[in-house]
Amino acid sequence: MKIMHILPSLYTGGAEKFCIDLCNELSKNNQNEVYLCSLEKLNEKQQIMYEKITEQVHFFSLNKEGKSLQVVFDIKNMLEEIKPDIIHTHLRAQLFSAPAILSTKIPNIHTVHSLAQKETTFSKRKIYKFLYKNFNFTPVSISNEVLKSVQREYGEEFNLSIDNGVQKLEATDAFEETKKWVESLKESNDTKIFVNIGRVYPVKNQKLLIQAFEKLVDEGVDAHLLMIGSRKIVPEYARECEQLVRYKDKVHFLDEKSNVADYLLCADAFCLSSNYEGMPMTILESMSIGLPTVATPVGGIPDIIQDGINGFIADDLSVESFYKAMKRFLSVADIDKSNIIETFDKKYSISMTTDRYYQLYQDILQHHK
Repeated sequence: MKIMHILPSLYTGGAEKFCIDLCNELSKNNQNEVYLCSLEKLNEKQQIMYEKITEQVHFFSLNKEGKSLQVVFDIKNMLEEIKPDIIHTHLRAQLFSAPAILSTKIPNIHTVHSLAQKETTFSKRKIYKFLYKNFNFTPVSISNEVLKSVQREYGEEFNLSIDNGVQKLEATDAFEETKKWVESLKESNDTKIFVNIGRVYPVKNQKLLIQAFEKLVDEGVDAHLLMIGSRKIVPEYARECEQLVRYKDKVHFLDEKSNVADYLLCADAFCLSSNYEGMPMTILESMSIGLPTVATPVGGIPDIIQDGINGFIADDLSVESFYKAMKRFLSVADIDKSNIIETFDKKYSISMTTDRYYQLYQDILQHHK
């Protein structure tokens, strides 16, 4: 089967990570030819994600810059040359690809990575609804909450949902060096290490996390917070977060890292304080190594986290509620990491997710004949 995945870019993000993991896994089947197209021109900031693509995946960029509509014609030429059996779009790539998909009549699957009403603007959702209802375009939700939003937005008949999956995390060559640095932060064996991963961005709501964490430090909790993610996307918000920090020796902004797994392997808990999410890849990655999560109750997170078992969920989006969730984590003597890993293996491994998508591809192609 020839499978074409199309992404807007390779900037670091959950959707990009998922797409690359899925392409890598699909390419392990020798019967598949897997193509991954990035619409935007590659640059240095996309290198971290680019390096995760295996040699078995045929990758190329259409070098889109700015708001040029030339990419619409480039996509059409690409599809006519490669002639994929199925096209799988992500994020806003569906909009740019739609004219070419319609002209070539190749079936499209589109993964909805966020709540439908948050994925794109109202006018573009009207276009998506028209495509879903009248042509061979199929939306796939990544969690129960996303599915509900898709059905509210596009219609009850769109009931396909496939849980996100991720590649199990493994230590990199930089693990020992990272571990040594993390250990240098600890004042005792009881020091707790919290890690947050994600671009420093209003939707990710790092302000809430910083304030909740510092309430713990005010009470004498021995802990450090490692913030891993770009501060360049919304620099004003990043500066506000930095200015909010009172314990400069306890909150560490580490920017983007290519060895995120090493920091999670050295942590006691992963923290996610987002205002909304689809199904966060970072939580699934943390689960793959048995790391518990403290998170806000948004998007697909309540589908993943069983409070008090494999993580802790705040009651709402307030600082007080998140602080209490962190306190509950600290009050638990020992969380069974093997139970978290078992849940991951049964539900969220990339191999299981890939099998479900591949079956969907086959079903759609069979129906399309």
